[in-house]
Amino acid sequence: MSGSMVGHQAWDGVLIRVCLLGCLLLPPGALAFLPNFWSRVLTLSWDSHTHQHITEQALLNVTLETLSCLPPHHRPDVQLRAELDRGFWRAVGEVVWSNAAMDFLSSTRSDPVYHFDSEQVEGAMDMLRQLWAHILLSIRAQDYPGARGGLGRLLHSLQDFYSHSNWVEMGQTSVYLHLLHPGEPSITVAPEDTPTCIDCNGPTCMNNILPRLSQTQHAPLLTTGYFSAYPAKPAGKCSHGGLLDSSRNQGERGGINKDSTSRLFSPHHYLHADAARLATAATVTVLQDLRDTVGNFSFLRLLNVRQQPALVFVIDTTGSMFEEITAARLRAISIIQARAKTVQQPGTYLLVPFHDPAVGPVYETEDPDQFMRYLEELTALGGGDEPEMCFSAVQLALTHSPPLSEIFVFTDASPKDAHLYSAVEALTLEKQSKVSFLLTEDPGSTGRDTGMRKRRESLSPDRFSLYSSLSSVSGGLTIFTTNSDIHRVSAIVQDNISASKVTLLHVESDAVTVSTHFSFHVDSTVKSVTLHLTGTLKHCMLMSPSGRSQSLLDRTGSLVELEGLQGLYRVSLLPPMEPGPWQLSVDTEGPITINAISASSVDFLYYFAVVANGTHPGLARVEGSPVAGVPTFLVLAVTGYLPMRRLPSVM
Repeated sequence: MSGSMVGHQAWDGVLIRVCLLGCLLLPPGALAFLPNFWSRVLTLSWDSHTHQHITEQALLNVTLETLSCLPPHHRPDVQLRAELDRGFWRAVGEVVWSNAAMDFLSSTRSDPVYHFDSEQVEGAMDMLRQLWAHILLSIRAQDYPGARGGLGRLLHSLQDFYSHSNWVEMGQTSVYLHLLHPGEPSITVAPEDTPTCIDCNGPTCMNNILPRLSQTQHAPLLTTGYFSAYPAKPAGKCSHGGLLDSSRNQGERGGINKDSTSRLFSPHHYLHADAARLATAATVTVLQDLRDTVGNFSFLRLLNVRQQPALVFVIDTTGSMFEEITAARLRAISIIQARAKTVQQPGTYLLVPFHDPAVGPVYETEDPDQFMRYLEELTALGGGDEPEMCFSAVQLALTHSPPLSEIFVFTDASPKDAHLYSAVEALTLEKQSKVSFLLTEDPGSTGRDTGMRKRRESLSPDRFSLYSSLSSVSGGLTIFTTNSDIHRVSAIVQDNISASKVTLLHVESDAVTVSTHFSFHVDSTVKSVTLHLTGTLKHCMLMSPSGRSQSLLDRTGSLVELEGLQGLYRVSLLPPMEPGPWQLSVDTEGPITINAISASSVDFLYYFAVVANGTHPGLARVEGSPVAGVPTFLVLAVTGYLPMRRLPSVM
């Protein structure tokens, strides 16, 4: 089952490792709370708390707390956790990725200000407060991705404070509020000429912080460990400590970090649980402050809670597109009316018109009535030549739409801006969005009517190949239909705009003739199944788990309801659906695409990652596609499978 990954996709030259947790052990290293779950494998510290775990648990708990406090008429009718679908976990993932990136990016991984190292406490606090201001401004501007990125960076540094400082060793049992709130009581940082540590000769350093730091006559002093050679550790100061810290043997040996339960990498490993508890409490406090500052609604929007997928239309407005514009308008009306005043109403509406040379503007709204007014104002005018600025419009739509969106492109022209293909493909993969093309070509068109394109027969037969490539990469569809069928074909829009929609099967073939078998699995979580088949079918037989069968070219039968359109076969499984493997036997002429979608609570998110094995152990997320020749992991996070849990897997 796939929420957004395309099962048929391949990356030539890329080694994708299939592995269970714990089967691969690489040389370890650590500098902060371990970045993510894989770090525990690399350091052999299975019970260590990680930045990922601390952040995920805090986000989950504060979100559930927020939902439970909503007024009764806003409370969900189902269990709260059922609302935390892949949109929520994608948002959580963005915060976690931004958090972990602080340990992987060359610009941040060794800077003491980002990690509360080397007694750079004042600079780190200034950075925290700047990040807080940035997060608030981003939320108010509805730049939620920017806010999530800033939140991840803030939480990383905040969490590091409790592992890298002597706050726990002071005997403190509550969070240090002064870090983000200047008006709260503060503790003086130890001056540069004040010694803070004594020598420690073993991997475990007990009582190596000088007693007077916490037992002075007037007030305790705050210190944090120095790491490596920059900045140089003054005499008498504490080191971060651990095998990868070159300063641990300079001057006062040892260290004070509480990053893990491993004594090889954390000299104060015995205080790790206390540091993690305070880091978690501080993370929860920040999230609660954020919610109270921006309000429940904006906080839930930040984390994509109860947000339906966006309805995104990219529409060619050249003179020949009257039928397509009408079909898009009627389909939008159908979706809006069917879901009026329900939680299934799309969260955002986005419209990007284009022709040549104009592209846009981008019409974006959360008001369905306003979106309909935008559509009503579209007019099919001008044109006559064939190529249009389609990829420029798709790029705009991807830029403005949220991740995991379904984007539908209505056109009858090839792209004039083919040079943008690579950039559009990269953006599609980054956002894990799907792009489908509804292409109309009417065999009866002569090209003599005003606004009509040139006759199709005079144009290159592969002029739409880039559209097919983009839909293939993203897991969408490219459908060739006619003006007379475009309205019924546009039903795929309604099929795909649902938060609970998942992909059971997506296969493609470019062969001239195909005779093959496919299968997809139906279980108790699947509520409905719709198949979309594009291409020319000679024979197509569907078999249920119990052995019952029906031809998909036959409009009557006990298994499915069939709608055969020009360019698209739309097949709906009839209830009750048998659980188990369903078999599909297909004979075709020419290329074919098969997409099986369902409504289900179970889904997954994925990303590609490589082992980061420098100063910070863990899996560093790969931006875009895997790199040829580089061993790569596929990280999956299953959502909705078990109450109260998400199940991570690594492949």
